Amino acid sequence: MPVPPIQSKHGIRKMYLAAVAALSFAVAAGMVCGYSASATADMKRKSSPVRPDPEEIAWIGSIMALGAVLGGIVAGFLCNKLGRKGTLMISSIPFLAGWLFIAYADKVAYIYIGRFITGSCVGIACVTAPPYLIEISTPDVRGLLGASFQLFIVLGVLIVNGLGATLSWEWLAIPSAGLAIFAICCMIFVPESPRWLIGKGGYQEAIAAVKFLQGDRIDASAECVAIDEDLRNQPKGSISLQELMKPDAIIPALLSFGLVFFQQFTGSNAILFYTVEIFSAAGSHNANASTIIIDAVLVLATCVSSGLMDKAGRKVLLVISGVGMAVSLFALGTYDYISESNAQFKSDYGWIPLVSLIIYIATFSLGFGPIPWLMMAEMTSIRTRSLICGAATALCWTCVFIVTKTFQTMEVSIHDYGAYFFYAGFSVLSCIFTIFCLPETKGKQFEEIQQLFLSYRKKENTPEKYEEMS
Repeated sequence: MPVPPIQSKHGIRKMYLAAVAALSFAVAAGMVCGYSASATADMKRKSSPVRPDPEEIAWIGSIMALGAVLGGIVAGFLCNKLGRKGTLMISSIPFLAGWLFIAYADKVAYIYIGRFITGSCVGIACVTAPPYLIEISTPDVRGLLGASFQLFIVLGVLIVNGLGATLSWEWLAIPSAGLAIFAICCMIFVPESPRWLIGKGGYQEAIAAVKFLQGDRIDASAECVAIDEDLRNQPKGSISLQELMKPDAIIPALLSFGLVFFQQFTGSNAILFYTVEIFSAAGSHNANASTIIIDAVLVLATCVSSGLMDKAGRKVLLVISGVGMAVSLFALGTYDYISESNAQFKSDYGWIPLVSLIIYIATFSLGFGPIPWLMMAEMTSIRTRSLICGAATALCWTCVFIVTKTFQTMEVSIHDYGAYFFYAGFSVLSCIFTIFCLPETKGKQFEEIQQLFLSYRKKENTPEKYEEMS
């Protein structure tokens, strides 16, 4: 019997409602990530109750990454025990507490504590929200919803830096805390992931969840039967080391680790955390306005990427991203190198830093910004997803800490241009990694993607065969 159009649209609308609820945590994470750029600049004013020195500023920018490492590890356990929805809701409590530590801080130590706590919540959100988005979506919009995680993170960065242009660092923490409350309120009204529910024996709850998400456009019972069969084919019990070393686990894990490594060592968070200082050092007359422009480009480019994800494919966007970042960073480094000894060049070509960073942020947002979070959830099986995504998130934020903590040291030891050339080199390597190592996952069912890795078990399938399939 044909499904009435109004029911189909209603079902799809609810799927997007559930996605927006989960993505509100991405906005909250983005506000944590973007907070230090404008807040640390404001802390230099004479009336600030806390006036950190350069070393303390570096810690304020980077300590949240250490919290995110812990959060990523803890989230892998919580996701399996409490579910995706339950884990996100629980994280709202420390989110709120961390921001209150910052808002009422009269010592740098309290800011450290608040940044560490909110950072741990960022790690939890990065592990939990992408699998939830992947598991509630249909294949035709999986790329859109999966890539939206990064879009909403950068939206949070734009919001916090926009507010930071008018609010002091203390008051800037208040709307950030308010968003944590908003996020948990949204999540109350949406269902848990059907896949997680079936994995825990909640078959009827899973049917209700599918009906909520997709309405009557599909047979919810048949959909849950297919999910159940897929889960039954996977091993039960605790995951052993031997199981993790099998191709369908170790290959997605290594590829996920590679993606987050290049996401960070191309310099993205060093640029975002210290945007105001970068523009100030480059001679910009209005560093805060330039920072907001960069953040707006970040949002727009990520939005474009979300729309292209299911059309252009993952690999094409990643290669474009790597090339664009390499070229823009090389241009920025060259400008900085020449302008150190040529004041006239710096005056005549003062537009180069802004244009270079716009290109850098735009191309980063097309590929290496959103795609790693999407692909790590796509490539891993439901059984290993929480573990691998948790480990990849922990690695990601370890890299964030290293990159953000060492950026100012690199500026002193090898100059600004040396740091930009360093990140440009990793951007080139990211293209090589994408072309020769990654499979294309666009438009494929989870089962198809897993077969790419399972084919390694068969003797007749050579690495050349795998490359052909990718």
